[in-house]
Amino acid sequence: MHRMTRFIISIFIFISINAQSASEAIHLMEDEIGFGARSLALGGAYTALGNDPSGMYWNPAGLAGMSNGALYFESNSLFYNNETTYVKERKNNPLHKSIGVNGTGIIYPVPTVRGSLVIGIGYNRIVNYDGLMSFSGFSLRDNDLGFPIEVDGIEKNYFFSKNVQRSEKIISSGGLEQLTFSFGIAISQVSSFGLSISRINGREDYEFSFSQQDLQNTYKEFPTDFNQYDLIQSLITKTKGWNIRAGLKTSANEWFQLGMAFSFPYKLEVKENHGTTEVLYFDNGDRSDASEVGRYDYKVIMPMIMDFGIAITAENLALSTSLRYKNWGATKFNIENIEIESDEYLLFKEENKNINYLYREVVQFRGGVEYLWEFSDTFGMTLRTGGGLLPSPKGNSKADQSFISFGLGIPIPQSMMLDLAYIIKNYEKKSSDSFTPSGTVEKISTGRLLLNLSYLF
Repeated sequence: MHRMTRFIISIFIFISINAQSASEAIHLMEDEIGFGARSLALGGAYTALGNDPSGMYWNPAGLAGMSNGALYFESNSLFYNNETTYVKERKNNPLHKSIGVNGTGIIYPVPTVRGSLVIGIGYNRIVNYDGLMSFSGFSLRDNDLGFPIEVDGIEKNYFFSKNVQRSEKIISSGGLEQLTFSFGIAISQVSSFGLSISRINGREDYEFSFSQQDLQNTYKEFPTDFNQYDLIQSLITKTKGWNIRAGLKTSANEWFQLGMAFSFPYKLEVKENHGTTEVLYFDNGDRSDASEVGRYDYKVIMPMIMDFGIAITAENLALSTSLRYKNWGATKFNIENIEIESDEYLLFKEENKNINYLYREVVQFRGGVEYLWEFSDTFGMTLRTGGGLLPSPKGNSKADQSFISFGLGIPIPQSMMLDLAYIIKNYEKKSSDSFTPSGTVEKISTGRLLLNLSYLF
C-alpha cells in the first residue's frame, strides 16, 4: 500500500509587532505621565506652580521660586489588573511592580545679589510601559489560519482556523527616563523664565504569545490532523533623543499665578530587536517549527507640547488647573535620509499618512487642590487631591481616560520632607488581532503609588 507523506512548506506567519506602524509610533509617548509625588497628587496641574524638583518637567520657570536647595529620591509602585473578556469568558490579570528609582536629583539655588537663579539636575522616569493581558476560550470564529502542505508532491493550503481553543498573552515592561539639566531665573519681580534640556533614554520589553488547540479533535484527517499551533513574538525597543522644554511664569498679584511651558518637537531614535518562533503539532506526533530574528533602526519626530496653567493661593489653600495641547497627528517617521522610492521610504511615507489621518489634536485638562492642615505653630500636614481628563489620541476612539489622585506632604525632623501620591485610573478598551478577530474587551484598573523623600538645605 502506498503511504502518503506530508511536507510542511512553511509555517512562518508574520504579525507586525514592531514600532514601524502608526499605532506603535504613537505608543512610544502615549502614556507620558511626568514625575513628582506632589505635582501628580495635584493631578499634574503644575504649570503655574513648578516650585519643587518636578518643575524640571512641568515648568522649569517655577524653579526660580525655590528658596531652599533639595536632594530628592522618588520610588514608584504599580498595582494593576486587566479583566479581559473573550467569547464570554473572563480572566483577571493582576500585576504588581515596584521601581526602586523613579527619580533622583538635586536642586541648588545659586547665590545672587538680586533676584534668583536656581539650577537642577535630575534623572526621572516619565513613561511606564508595564502591562499585562491574557485570555483563553473556545471560538467558532474563523481566523483564516492556514498552512501550505505538500502531500506526495502536490502543494495545497490547509486551514486550521475555527472550532478551536485559543489562548493569548501580552506582557510588556520598561519605561522611558530623562536625564535633565534645568534652570529657573527671575527676570523681574513678578516673572521668571526657565529651561530644561533632557537626554531621553527608554526601553520596552514586549512579548506576544498565542496558542490554538484542537480540543474537540475536529481536525483528524490526514494531512489536516492538526493538534496545536504555538507562536511567540518578542520585541525589545530602545529609544533615545534630546528634548528642550522652556517655561514662563508670572504673578498678577500675591495670590494669582500664570504659567506656560513649551516642549519643542524632537527626534527619537528607535532601535528594535525582534524574534519570532512558531511550532505546529499534529496528532501523529509530527511537528514543524520556524524562527526568525531581525533588527530595525529608524527615527520618529515627536510633536510640540504646549502647557498653560493658573494657580490661586490664599493662606493655607492652593487651587491649580492646567491645559496641555498636543497634536498627535503631527507625529511622523523621519524619512529625510532614506533613499527615495525605496521600500523603507514608501512604508514610512504611508505610515505618516496614516498617522495624520487617524490621530488628532487633543487638550488634556488637569486640576488639583492643596491644603496645609496646621496642628501647631511648628507642625503641619499638607493634604492634596486632583484629577485629569486625557482624550484618546485616536480620532475615532471613544476610549478617553480619566484619573483621580490623592496625596500627603509630611515634614520630617532634620530638614526632611516626605511626599506621597496615589493615582487611580480605570478605563476600558476593545482590541483584536488577526488571530482573534472576535476581539476582546479589557477593563483595566491601575493604582500607582509614588513616594518622594527630599532633604532640604
